[in-house]
Amino acid sequence: MSTEENLHDLAEYVIKYGTSLGADQVEAYTIFGSVKSIQIERGSIRSFTDTSNSGLGIRVIKDNAIGMASTTIFTEESLEKTIKDAYALAEISPPDPNFKSLPYDPKTAPTISGRFDEAIVDISVEEFTDLILDSIQIATVRDDAIISGNFNVGIGERYILNSEGVDRFASQTSVSGYLGVKIQDGEDIGNAYYYDAATQMKNFDHIKIGTEAGLRAQKMLGSQKIETASLPILLDPDSTYGTISPILSSGINAFSVFNKTAFFVDKIGDAIASSKLTITDDPFIPEGTDSAGFDDEGVVPKKLTLVENGILQTYITDSYTAPLVGLENTGHASRSSFASRPQPAPYTMKINAGSVSKDDLLADMKEGIYLMSSSIHSRGDNPQVSAQINQGFYVKDGELQYPVKNAVMGCTIFEIFEKIDNMSKETENRSGHEAPWMLLSPLRVSGGK
Repeated sequence: MSTEENLHDLAEYVIKYGTSLGADQVEAYTIFGSVKSIQIERGSIRSFTDTSNSGLGIRVIKDNAIGMASTTIFTEESLEKTIKDAYALAEISPPDPNFKSLPYDPKTAPTISGRFDEAIVDISVEEFTDLILDSIQIATVRDDAIISGNFNVGIGERYILNSEGVDRFASQTSVSGYLGVKIQDGEDIGNAYYYDAATQMKNFDHIKIGTEAGLRAQKMLGSQKIETASLPILLDPDSTYGTISPILSSGINAFSVFNKTAFFVDKIGDAIASSKLTITDDPFIPEGTDSAGFDDEGVVPKKLTLVENGILQTYITDSYTAPLVGLENTGHASRSSFASRPQPAPYTMKINAGSVSKDDLLADMKEGIYLMSSSIHSRGDNPQVSAQINQGFYVKDGELQYPVKNAVMGCTIFEIFEKIDNMSKETENRSGHEAPWMLLSPLRVSGGK
């Protein structure tokens, strides 16, 4: 079942059977793959799992009503039952006045280089385990260090077929790892983590995972409370991406825009951020973990400038939401699983660099906070932010003084975007996701001292 031909046969059968029942349109979304996962607890490998993530999602359209069903069993009996279930749901569901059609895209989907690696396919459990043990050993900066985490290798194939002519296949590999390290001196606790992810084994830095997790835990010892104040905030690239990406992703999702729950409703052409902020979304980055030649409806996506000099340029759409917001389909349909309905989501954001060195950004801070591998963002569609500073340092006269303890930042997502004061000329690229160091003008920090 794991070959392109078998996946195509399966999807083609779904389309033919669905239309024979009387469906107006049918879509088959098939994934076939597996993930090998190793769990680490207290510095030892505790468990190994090899899990299939294969399944088939079916979308049936009948008289503009939509029915969906899914299965993980690929027998003829199961497939027919699943198609009938989707068709039956479409028959009893009310017509959706916003639905236009399943998409058709005649363009040839580009091949993204570096998305599949035989070295990941061929890695043995023993080889993967040795790699993880090396990372754990390096992370063990002290005998009493408590180390936890997980490492994964995955192989996946994706096939999308619909009755309108969409016919797409892609395969990919992935490797990822995460280690958390905790060390303690009495009541003084140093807690930190580091991760990496790649589509190519040669790009996966398991040594750096262990090195950074251990060193960062040591740096987090000696935390102190600070006075409540309004302070500038300097974010490292992980913090920059972890802050900006989720806010913008939620704010420009065309489904949320249509429902008036997005942060940036009716803001195309308006300033939503400091003029320092320019962001692109590129689906075609070689070896990018989130790159793709087509979206989860089979549409070839567009490389987009999302924000240019603080001005919002567009929303991200799929076949359903594009007509709702009066834009073309940007090919950003994304599914959380084979059983879910697609909604727009970005691929790989690049936050443009500035012209000042990261060292100068820090050196010019008379007093402030430096964030490491953290994020400042709200939950859901609430623009209010209350973010605990878990990996932050108090800065005085351009020097890191000590980790901060029990400090909380309070602001709104709009303030974050407006208060972008500068970007570093240096950037870091994490599997295609690129960001600089970012300086925010003073935000309120409740120190608890």
